Amino acid sequence: MDYFSIINLKKEPFSNSPDPEFFFQSSQHLACLQKLELSVRLRRGLNVVIGDVGTGKTTLCRQIIRRFAAEDATETHLILDPNFSSPHEFLNTFVEMLGAGKPESNVDEWQVKEIIKQYLFRKGVDEERKVVLIIDEGQKIPLFCLEILREFLNYETNEYKLLQIVIFAQKEFQQTLNEHANFADRINIRLFLGPLNFRESRLMIKFRIDRASGGNNTSVMFSYPALWAIYKATGGYPRKIINLCHQIILALIIQNRFRVSRSLVRSCAKRIPHEQSRRWQWAAAAALSCLIAAVLILNPKPEQIETDVQTSSPTSNSVLPLASQPHLPDYSERETIQEAMSRMQVAEAQADTIPFTEHESVNKAMPEVFAAVNNSSEVLGQIRVKSGETVLEIVYKVYGLPCSEHLDRILSSLARLNPEIKDLNGIVIGDVINFPAVPVPDNPLPAIGWWVQLAGEDTLEEAYEFTRLYADSTLPLRVFPYRNSRKTRKFAILLRDCFASEESARGSLDMLPALVSSEAKIVTGWDKDTIFFSNVPK
Repeated sequence: MDYFSIINLKKEPFSNSPDPEFFFQSSQHLACLQKLELSVRLRRGLNVVIGDVGTGKTTLCRQIIRRFAAEDATETHLILDPNFSSPHEFLNTFVEMLGAGKPESNVDEWQVKEIIKQYLFRKGVDEERKVVLIIDEGQKIPLFCLEILREFLNYETNEYKLLQIVIFAQKEFQQTLNEHANFADRINIRLFLGPLNFRESRLMIKFRIDRASGGNNTSVMFSYPALWAIYKATGGYPRKIINLCHQIILALIIQNRFRVSRSLVRSCAKRIPHEQSRRWQWAAAAALSCLIAAVLILNPKPEQIETDVQTSSPTSNSVLPLASQPHLPDYSERETIQEAMSRMQVAEAQADTIPFTEHESVNKAMPEVFAAVNNSSEVLGQIRVKSGETVLEIVYKVYGLPCSEHLDRILSSLARLNPEIKDLNGIVIGDVINFPAVPVPDNPLPAIGWWVQLAGEDTLEEAYEFTRLYADSTLPLRVFPYRNSRKTRKFAILLRDCFASEESARGSLDMLPALVSSEAKIVTGWDKDTIFFSNVPK
């Protein structure tokens, strides 16, 4: 019997296994992934992620492996438990992981290191592949392993490291780094993971329930006081939230209930070892719950407090049904715009869109035009960094979702164009970054299709600023840079999808808020000699 079907769920929403489908992209976890990916692609060497127990390190570890899994030019190797008893054991294990063959019993450590060195040079230089070693539970790494890893980082060319190392460790590893400066000095990026805040905690709960329901409407509802009680009981630590919510779901199944109340949360928290909160914490939660209830009663528009939650059935104001896309940011500045965007999102979901497919290369058919712009030193434009932005995030918005080889070319050109920025992961507010004009090798557009263009700008910074204005909305905007032999470079701001018919494109255009629809138009295609600098997302 499928017990979760009793509460209209297709699978367990709060499994403690790192299922990629249930990965909630909180701001810190997404930024961490982007910085790690950028560092690996630029072959910067050593990267360390430190966080307390239950902050999502193992989940991130699986995600970074998943990001490179489909790339032939990258091979990843994972060590789950680095607690080796001797240098020889570690070296032999690593050689076998690489597939370089099991060393003979009489081979000494120096010879094993030479085998690894030759392998890394062959893969990194001759085959131009990236070799990534990922270590989980890094706080268990013996000191002799740190010294071996430090030696591996000496294997390099004039441009990059041959082995990329990513270590996920608990807080005690920081003390190890403090005591071994010769190893710590080689760290390219050092990231720290903390617990989620209240907003991210409740969005993670809703996100997992939505995934478990398979996109269907679920009857499970968490009251606002219950969500607050979960946050107070767990401190915002993802693993604690998952364990507590698992107990709550089991209680719902046993009691044949669908509504999660604060009292149910409190009852379930008592069953989890070491998760009982002090009485004053529960008292504070109760007091705040009463305050929230009072505000909800007095406020004639409760959606202004909880704008990311959609009510699907008549309930009391203190009960918040689970949204279909809880990870989307709140957008509550203007109620009319919010309603228009919601309608547009529904229309887009119903629209028949064309998936990304490969077509004959327009650029290859025009070698003289392509050669004129295929210069990595040419600048596509500049963007001044604002708070919370990362290089990889901007790259994806400007260049779309390029294949791994094209993305590597972009990042390499990006590093050459910005020599004053020593670490692209260490950008700060106000930094001006030059973005290279790297043409897409193949035409990224379907042969037939309709696009909704909201605006067109002459500079990259103006176009990107347009997307910033609606960063907190549900508008799926992206920049689309292009040029041809007759026109100067242009930057179109498009809706993400290419529509299969003019009707569906017109439907989305009609649903746009008045503030952005004044200059919006439907585009049926670009000139044949157009050079594209961006892919269309799938």
